Amino acid sequence: SRKGYLDALSASSYSYVSLLKHFLPIINPGRSSISLTYIASERIIPGYGGGMSSAKAALESDTRVLAFEAGRKRKIRVNIISAGPLRSRAARAIGFIDMMIDYSIANAPLQKELSAEEVGNAASFLASPLASAITGTVLYVD
Repeated sequence: SRKGYLDALSASSYSYVSLLKHFLPIINPGRSSISLTYIASERIIPGYGGGMSSAKAALESDTRVLAFEAGRKRKIRVNIISAGPLRSRAARAIGFIDMMIDYSIANAPLQKELSAEEVGNAASFLASPLASAITGTVLYVD
């Protein structure tokens, strides 16, 4: 529905834009902001609908714009992590997360199940001085 579509955009894209807008004045220059996306923003993932794929595409586009604006205004880096399917409480709501994980293990280059720790490690890297010149980037962790 139109309402569901707009709710998805509001929750998964605009909320990050609003959050960064409000926190930008208190984030120290040279620091980083990171959000999460999913490959459904650029590829069809059956069952991942209801506007969520469009919302993730919007979030990725917003990340590039925010990287420019926050970088110019406050020297803040803005990046996004596109994590593969991950066994989590939120993912269980999808209903077929086990099938998605099995498919990913069979077809991903490393052929292993993704862990939350690996996604956290990527976020730690992006937030660290090691990534001091990386902004406006989608980092794939799968």
